[in-house]
Amino acid sequence: MKWSVKYNLAALLGFIALGMYSQDKRAFELGTSLHGVIAIGDIPLEKYSPKTSIAFIARYNFPYRFAIRGSFAPTYSYTDQTSTPVWEVYKSTRVGLGLEYYFNDFNIYDTRRQWTTYAMIGGTYQFGNFTGRNWNFISKDRLGLMGGFGAKFRAFPMLIVSAEVAAGYLLSDNYDRLSQFQNRFSTYYNMPGNDWYLFPNLTITYTFAPKF
Repeated sequence: MKWSVKYNLAALLGFIALGMYSQDKRAFELGTSLHGVIAIGDIPLEKYSPKTSIAFIARYNFPYRFAIRGSFAPTYSYTDQTSTPVWEVYKSTRVGLGLEYYFNDFNIYDTRRQWTTYAMIGGTYQFGNFTGRNWNFISKDRLGLMGGFGAKFRAFPMLIVSAEVAAGYLLSDNYDRLSQFQNRFSTYYNMPGNDWYLFPNLTITYTFAPKF
């Protein structure tokens, strides 16, 4: 996918964020997230080789248990070219949209320190000409699901820190090079199923301060 399409998509997300911001800027968060991505393919995992990726995060909070979260990662790194298992698609551009449910009330308008645990569920979409090969798959192969659990903490009046352990499930088995599964039982492997990945992450967001 051409860079112009990427810029148009980023602009669209920006307009959506601006519209939400104009409604109630105090409920809005902007920040970055650091991911440690662990790719899991068809062959047994001989070692864990996390790759680091950066994503831009936006949240819109509803009182007091829900938030909509959007993410945009210009370069999402799944694994090395020489790692085991070898993934042909080891870098991509990734967008995600999810819903967070807080197990305790989290009042975004309250500047006092507070925290809550939460569950997250959502979907992802990969696009672009990926580093590693020119990807010409159908749209279904670019789609994925994600889910996880985390904790959210207001560290300062205008800064929020959240830590999360999540997994992404890709609706395709075309990310790594193996078309047939390995017949081994000594360690875990994903038989002929779709590929997936783990992404523990740390997020820091700026929230527009309520009136003091």
